[in-house]
Amino acid sequence: MFTAKKIKLFEVVKKTSGVPKNKFVQAGLMNSAETKSGNGAKKYITTGNPFVDQFGLTGQYKKPRAFDVIAADCEKLWALNKLLCVKFIFFLRTIVRVTDYINIGGSSNKTKGSQKGSQLKHEAIMRMIWLSQKSIHTFKKNLTFMVALGSWKDIITMLQYDLVYNGWQDRVLPWEFIGNFILSGLNSKSQCELVKKYLPQLRANSKCTTVEAQADNIIAKWLCNIIYGQKQTETAKVFNYKQYRQLKVSGTAHQWQQLISRQEFEKIDFDKVHGRALNLMVKSKFLANQGLSDKYKKFVTNPETTTLKFTGFVHEVMQLIIPYLGSSYAIRNTLSNVPVEVQETANKQFMGLIEKGGSSEQSNLIVVRDTSGSMSSKCPGVNDMSCYDVAKSLALYFSYFLKGEFEGTWIEFNDRAKMHNWLGDTPCERWANDISQYVGSTNFQSVIDLLCRIKHQGISEEDFPTGILCISDGEFNSGNLPNATNYQEAIAKLRANGFSEEYVSNFTMVFWNLQNNYYGQGNSGNKFETYGNVPNVYYFSGYEPSIISFLTSKIKNAEELFLEAMNQEILNLIEL
Repeated sequence: MFTAKKIKLFEVVKKTSGVPKNKFVQAGLMNSAETKSGNGAKKYITTGNPFVDQFGLTGQYKKPRAFDVIAADCEKLWALNKLLCVKFIFFLRTIVRVTDYINIGGSSNKTKGSQKGSQLKHEAIMRMIWLSQKSIHTFKKNLTFMVALGSWKDIITMLQYDLVYNGWQDRVLPWEFIGNFILSGLNSKSQCELVKKYLPQLRANSKCTTVEAQADNIIAKWLCNIIYGQKQTETAKVFNYKQYRQLKVSGTAHQWQQLISRQEFEKIDFDKVHGRALNLMVKSKFLANQGLSDKYKKFVTNPETTTLKFTGFVHEVMQLIIPYLGSSYAIRNTLSNVPVEVQETANKQFMGLIEKGGSSEQSNLIVVRDTSGSMSSKCPGVNDMSCYDVAKSLALYFSYFLKGEFEGTWIEFNDRAKMHNWLGDTPCERWANDISQYVGSTNFQSVIDLLCRIKHQGISEEDFPTGILCISDGEFNSGNLPNATNYQEAIAKLRANGFSEEYVSNFTMVFWNLQNNYYGQGNSGNKFETYGNVPNVYYFSGYEPSIISFLTSKIKNAEELFLEAMNQEILNLIEL
């Protein structure tokens, strides 16, 4: 005892890169990775690190992808680092919030801060199904974290997918284990009400007209047998079904839904309605049709209510006011057509997202927003919203979330670059007062040219941003330097225009990649500005802006950024 130290107490996660160290091989792979943007600029189809690639391309995953495509991506990550591969699955599902979770000892705990991720349900569930086939032990060991970072509904959806694609006889998931897992949730004081909420309804077979409805009904009957025991007689089955229905309606986590189903609309407490449902109520004619408009207006305009909860994306919040502003940019500078209750819902849900996103490090980045013609194209998986509107939503979020000298300032670029300030006291006012529009080409170099012009006006480097956060579809124009990416030309241009070596070598470029099909289905995809672990260049993607907080002063490159995103309270509990 205490005579010799252990060699190690736990396995250390190694920083892994897909880039070989041999310079000859690295150069060859870099050459093979070259591609072009829709406007002819040099780019790369990979950074050389599959983890960085997939982290920087999550915007592609909002639109449900086929299982074989998802599985192929999973296999690449598993081959490099199994633990990080599993962590990334859970990161993709993570809903931004402080959450409860069950630890190994069985007790309930609350995270110290908001857990952050991409909030991509379908992608994460499909990756979990892949994991169940790759390593059933790892799947079972970590299934509880799927609920903590996502929802109990994910478990039901996972079973539904299994039936819809494989049928009862050819199921691939460990149903017995999952059934006992759901049963443990029903027996947990902290989880039982949420489990009841997402139990599938039990219906007559004749009313199940879609394969999804049929799958849910099979799952409901299967759960009924697990909870109450499998019965042989028809009378006993009917009694069990009755008990199951009573169990589901006894839940308290969805009382507002029960009131709606009973048409007791006047009893609805809007404070108890979850954010996405409240958003849909305001967006639809539900409130007017049920005579609840005045009641809701009184609720949402209450000055004591400064924020409203919302589990979703910031562009979904701003989507509330867009129909009232119209498609003509000439009338986008007025909120007079937007009902006050709609404005207040958007404002307070927006600020709720800011609040639950936590805090970010003081930032001297300036937001750069692509407003070129290609941004008119729809984002994949986003209902009827253009890249332009999604980018605007993200930039608006950053104007509140990022603290620093440039928090209310942004640069627009298409054919040329222009500086703007957000104007207004509320998110809706700021949105309406921005009357930019998508037009022209994607001249990224115009942003750098703007910085150089200001430099030549004699402005001190101390007053400049330390870097840019560029929200774009990445379809940049080709530059003037032969065989150079826009990043490489930007760095060269800064040096040539009198910026100090210290400023240039530390200049940060963050590329927030939005995906679209403006240049055709085959042209949307993996396009990066750099290959290898280039310092001060980072890639984000997707629709959840609070993950920008992983970019801190201690993070030096894109690989470190990915590892920091995986270094979260619940993700660190995951084991192989």
